[in-house]
Amino acid sequence: MTTLYETRRQKLSHQLHQCGYSAAILASPANLYYFAGFYVEAGERVVALLVTSDGHSFLLLHEMFAGEVADHHEYETYRDGESPYSRLLHQVPGDTLAIDGHWRSAHLLQILKENSSLRLFSVDPLVEPLRMVKSSDELDLLRTASRMADKVVEEIRFFFHPEASEAEIAQKLAELWTKVGSMGMSFPPIVATAHHGSAPHHEPGTAKLEHSTLIVDTGGIYQHYCSDITRTFILGEPSMEMREVYQVVLAAQQAGIEAVQPGKSLGSVDDAVRQVIESAGYGAYFTHRTGHGVGIDIHEAPFVMQGNEQIIVPGMVMSIEPGIYLPGKFGVRIEDLVAVREDAVEVLNQASKSLEAMLINF
Repeated sequence: MTTLYETRRQKLSHQLHQCGYSAAILASPANLYYFAGFYVEAGERVVALLVTSDGHSFLLLHEMFAGEVADHHEYETYRDGESPYSRLLHQVPGDTLAIDGHWRSAHLLQILKENSSLRLFSVDPLVEPLRMVKSSDELDLLRTASRMADKVVEEIRFFFHPEASEAEIAQKLAELWTKVGSMGMSFPPIVATAHHGSAPHHEPGTAKLEHSTLIVDTGGIYQHYCSDITRTFILGEPSMEMREVYQVVLAAQQAGIEAVQPGKSLGSVDDAVRQVIESAGYGAYFTHRTGHGVGIDIHEAPFVMQGNEQIIVPGMVMSIEPGIYLPGKFGVRIEDLVAVREDAVEVLNQASKSLEAMLINF
């Protein structure tokens, strides 16, 4: 009986054949998990799955990882001091090789050293369409991961007080993720108080929470599938400007969610979000794309950004996360994950986000 992973490899093999590529090397933890069913962070060592255009596959890994894959795939091992590159290339039935874009350049240089006549291409354009459309089982995993995210952001509010620092809130997030059963955090959390919130990817530091906005952007992992959510809390009585900016961002996010429709372009979703923010006079302060895909990787295709003419199809999962960032003042960002269905969009996150719900006595 053909396994899920064999089916995925067969689809990739067919794509390789259509493109005229001899084989592909898959090496990122996410691609190994998607195509072979095991998750390994190999660091500087080679763990590589080679898929050929004629339907074969070959897994080579350092012997220290053998216990991680024993139940998932037939494999061969190598030891420290042995070169894995010639063994990989021995399995390539031709002179064209598609490479995982996340593979370290040091490995790629060694491949070229072994065979400088190889013609190299990126396998990412073939892999992304496969991973981008989630199966019903994958969607269930992402739903569970998102429910965990809802619980975490609903609970974190109870730890806000004037003596708490951004870093302490970040640590508390890690504890809450453990409490809800997450495998870990899908990325280092963003906790940004007051003017720090004007930097979209602020790193939490020693700054104490202030009477202002507080951006909390966090995510967890359930069975190797990620969640990603952002809520902006307002600590104390908000200024009129804070109220206005928050309502604009919330309206922009709702416009983006409503714009996610099968058959429309991803760029049109970004346009819908950006139009709301620009109409309110804050266009210059929305400094990033509207969203990104989420799955085994926290950032993966598809990308919701201006000019992206890629068509939305059922099975895609993406973030909708507009923000307004006022330098020297504060920032506001609101993020939910959405899943595209045949006839509608499903919002995977249900945590509170109305202005009233985000006001915190402080």
